[in-house]
Amino acid sequence: MRRRLSPKCCVFGIGILIILWMTFNLARWEWKLSPEPSHSQRLSLRARKSLLVKNPRTQGQGLQSFSVVRHCEELSEVFNKALVKRYNQSLLYSLGVVSDPDDQRARDEGYQKFAFNALISNKIGFHRALPDTRDSRCRDVTFPSIHLDTSIVICYHNELPSALLRMLHSILDRTPEELIREIILVDDSSTLDEVSCQIEAYVNQHLPKVKVVRTPERQGLIRARVYGAHHAKGEVLVFLDSHCEVNTDWLEPLLLRISHDPTTVVVPVIDIINQDTMEYQSSPLVRGGFNWGLHFRWEQLPDSDRKDPDLGSKPIQSPTMAGGLFAMRRDYFHRLGEYDLGMDIWGGENLEISFRIWMCGGRLEIIPCSRVGHIFRKRRPYGNPAGSDTLLKNSLRVAHVWMDEYKKYFLNQRPQANNVDYGDVSDRVSLRKRLSCKSFQWYLKHIYPEQILPNDTKPVKSDTHHQATKAKFSMKKTRVIVRHGRLKHVSTNLCVQSEKDIYTKKALLTFAECDDVSLSGQKAQLWFETVDNQLMLAQLLCLDVESAMAGKSYARLMKCQDSGSSQTWTWTSKNGFSHLYNPASGKCLTATPPRVGGYLSLGLCTESEDQHFLMS
Repeated sequence: MRRRLSPKCCVFGIGILIILWMTFNLARWEWKLSPEPSHSQRLSLRARKSLLVKNPRTQGQGLQSFSVVRHCEELSEVFNKALVKRYNQSLLYSLGVVSDPDDQRARDEGYQKFAFNALISNKIGFHRALPDTRDSRCRDVTFPSIHLDTSIVICYHNELPSALLRMLHSILDRTPEELIREIILVDDSSTLDEVSCQIEAYVNQHLPKVKVVRTPERQGLIRARVYGAHHAKGEVLVFLDSHCEVNTDWLEPLLLRISHDPTTVVVPVIDIINQDTMEYQSSPLVRGGFNWGLHFRWEQLPDSDRKDPDLGSKPIQSPTMAGGLFAMRRDYFHRLGEYDLGMDIWGGENLEISFRIWMCGGRLEIIPCSRVGHIFRKRRPYGNPAGSDTLLKNSLRVAHVWMDEYKKYFLNQRPQANNVDYGDVSDRVSLRKRLSCKSFQWYLKHIYPEQILPNDTKPVKSDTHHQATKAKFSMKKTRVIVRHGRLKHVSTNLCVQSEKDIYTKKALLTFAECDDVSLSGQKAQLWFETVDNQLMLAQLLCLDVESAMAGKSYARLMKCQDSGSSQTWTWTSKNGFSHLYNPASGKCLTATPPRVGGYLSLGLCTESEDQHFLMS
């Protein structure tokens, strides 16, 4: 006999169904209200969850030493720009702390071989979030379908694997897959075999769109790029240096501009990756120029560009380019003459191709909506195998082929060039005739009217209203003081001052009894801390580091630099000790010894009273 359901059971069942229906609709309602995270935000979350890290103590074990490290930080909120900045700076500073001799050896070896901080680069791994440094107007741009694909050519010689592989992942993470036909790595006969093997093994196992080709012998950047271009099949060539990281939507603005004009060569804004801290920093909008010694220089934009209301999102005409990062159609690259293969290794090729682009019917533009970070090194860790001055020789070839009668200004600036053999340039002269290129006078008049001839008072174009840029562009900032006081060593209650006076550069810092006079009347012991983490004595000179005898790095007073670098100091606290940490060296300010007349040096960061300071 079939059992009947009681009214109580029916009510209970209907109640459960109503609750389930309400729960489902509430969840769907909340989902609809939640904004869809952007492509860059999803990448930030993914980069935040895991980093590939190489342990410097397991060097020589190859790629097996890379492990996945998970961060314990909460990921409940979308990773916004402000958090990206804090993440980069605070975490990178902590990763650079030299706390034992193994860290010091890894750091020293990195600077020796690669000329930047390998200790931090290895710990960052292959994925990290970057701040979006574009103008706000660029972030709202939607790109139409772009029917171009690219071959990205990256040449390297003895490159740090973590830096190069992080660059490759940044490209693959932040670029639509359909726009990349291939990434060509050109190993220019690297001599560090373990480096080459690590890179090639990782690429073959994990990155199918990347292929490695190796030059039969050392070619140098110029010929290695041509070698890579001859292996390329994409419609557009993108040349990048081997220690970069691309930012959000970096490629689309470049390709969009090329699709409108196939003879336009485009350059991204080159942001700065600090060589000491690996911090990603935004660059201002500047353009390329040159002096009459044929050295490339960055300089301020002309007044007409600076007053443009669309500055920040609109292409900027540039007389020259730095040469490390640019894109152009592959057929146009070959038709325009590729590079001058008579040039050696590196130097001068950027000015040569810049002059050639403009004088032979093309355009050269900086695209502000495209941003790529680049590690700017203070030195090149490798030289010319022949030992000659390749920049001088290459510049001579530029002058004799492209500068017409204006080459005399270069020869006057570099008289030693008169005795240098620059080789046969007849094929490049023939190329110029075949392309029906304009004169260098035309270039100065129409493309670079701001350039002033040596000993002249007027630009080449006499009717120009632009003011010439005489000085090298500098990123000067107003120093904002956040606090001031005496810099005290806690355990001895001694104060830090110059061993000489407050005006003497390179003076060592020493300990003295703290003055009893009020701070308002004292300058010898009065320190000012800026918003950029600089410490200024009497607002004149900055606390800096300079290597000295006995293998120690001593604290000194130096002229304040706008970029920070070794003059950046951050306060860190651990187990009750307050340290002054110098990110550029990875070390902490140390009393040696802590007594009147004792000096201040930098040492491994430990929980020691010798490193316990405060400002009061």
